[in-house]
Amino acid sequence: MVHNFFKIKKVAIQEEEIKEFTSEKDFLGLSIDILIEVGSFVCVAANLYPIDRKEWNRDEAILGGHLVRLYKLVSAMLDQTTQLRRETTHIFSRLAFECIINLRYLIKHASTELFNSYVERSLRHERKLRKRILKGIKERGGEKLAIENRMLNSIDKSFKISGVNPDNMTHQEPKNWGNKNIYEKADDLGLADVYLAALGGGSHSIHGNWQDMLEFHLITNHDNCTFKSDFEWHLPRPQILNALSLHATLTIIDYVIWLNRPEFPKEMVNTLVELQNRISLLDKLHEAFLSSQGQANIECLCCKKEIPKERPRQCPRCGHEFQGKGWEGIDAHWRAKHEDVMTYEKFRASLCSEHKS
Repeated sequence: MVHNFFKIKKVAIQEEEIKEFTSEKDFLGLSIDILIEVGSFVCVAANLYPIDRKEWNRDEAILGGHLVRLYKLVSAMLDQTTQLRRETTHIFSRLAFECIINLRYLIKHASTELFNSYVERSLRHERKLRKRILKGIKERGGEKLAIENRMLNSIDKSFKISGVNPDNMTHQEPKNWGNKNIYEKADDLGLADVYLAALGGGSHSIHGNWQDMLEFHLITNHDNCTFKSDFEWHLPRPQILNALSLHATLTIIDYVIWLNRPEFPKEMVNTLVELQNRISLLDKLHEAFLSSQGQANIECLCCKKEIPKERPRQCPRCGHEFQGKGWEGIDAHWRAKHEDVMTYEKFRASLCSEHKS
């Protein structure tokens, strides 16, 4: 399996060619290719077993299972990105970043005590469900329903394979495994800023918070504070893919170093560091593109396209006419259709006073 590490195709980041990109879609294509490459490395890493056995013990399986989960989340992220669905890419990216933080924290502080804490905290639901089922059986005088028997067998299998006796679990269990919440784990890893950007903001998409409604699911009229439904999917952007690629790569590096086995050559880490550098270069070039676009689009786009100043308002990119007296629905329309060219905020800022109202 180790030899497959060096067979993964590299995505070329040609700086001079990228500087000629005219659309964010060009960057999105490269970011997708890079994430495919990263996902391939995650897959190989998740198949690295000890040289003397082709299986993991429980503690090894905790780390390996996280890698398998990360691979599947990366796959789901790529699927939704290629379908141009930013809403659901935010959901999967939030899950992927939490997986990364958990795995890196487990690697950094690897110990039997920490692994036990992770497993026992994870099984708290099963312990409560088992207790509820046994209580119901006792109240019926020992009669056990067929469904209860199946559920207890399933729960007992989970406890047995995990090496945990449910009767020995404390009822005053800590609020979080490892006695740290996800933010504290991120901070411990030096990833507090990543938490705020990728997990804190991503939680809006996970839980369907109001900000998620405003950004993706409602057409807002800021003049009179009214709303309409928005069923358009929004275009994904490269930033979240690049960030996921970078931190997934750092996670694989942590994992390979943690394995510390002589059969794994140093070139494996060197290969991942080179990938990390390519991701950083792509992200840097994308930021430069956005900055240049901000300077290039100071001129009113509507004036540039000779859009009439009389109503109804028309989109300067596709000619779509907006109903009503102003730009009602432009925010959702622009974010769904044209953010690969310019962000909505920059488009609004570019409008002259006669086109803005």
